[in-house]
Amino acid sequence: MILSTVTLISVTTGSVNAQNKTTATSGLYLTADDFQQQKLSYEIDCGNKNDKIKTNGFFGSSIGYVLSKGEKHEFNKKIVYGYRSCQNKNYRFYNGEEYLLVDTAGFYIYYQYRLEENVKGKSLIKKDAYFFSKIPVGDLQLLTIDNLKNAFPANSSFRYALDANFRSDKDLLAYDSFAKNYKVKYLFKQSVK
Repeated sequence: MILSTVTLISVTTGSVNAQNKTTATSGLYLTADDFQQQKLSYEIDCGNKNDKIKTNGFFGSSIGYVLSKGEKHEFNKKIVYGYRSCQNKNYRFYNGEEYLLVDTAGFYIYYQYRLEENVKGKSLIKKDAYFFSKIPVGDLQLLTIDNLKNAFPANSSFRYALDANFRSDKDLLAYDSFAKNYKVKYLFKQSVK
């Protein structure tokens, strides 16, 4: 059976605090607020090979499940906000698909590994795709210069910085390893001071 968000909350509230916090944990973020507070529901022990989160991403299903303490709990990816993996990476579900949360400072950047049709042939090609949203629950848009300008029309400093610093959409992924920050995020932060 598919558990509603209300059911998931009532079932998990008592057990989350009893977990041993010394081992790596994974679990679901039921809401965007849960993600911002790093509050996991249906926590699993990453050291236990029987505990896992299955999102069924390759099969296009909107239903996933959590195996925790020998029990299987289904969830709907169109209702649940996202999850944290055992590799300590955060994912958001959007329209039933999962997106890796890459950066959350100022606005959110997401990554998705996609298979797309090859224009010249019948095979599928692998493609890295980057998206963004203004807020945690905002609609995802392709990470492009034009989309960023349209998302922040009142921020003229940011729009001018985009024009001055990026020649193409691929340049938006420039990363400053010394500052440990994406250049576009630095420019956004400077524009809102």
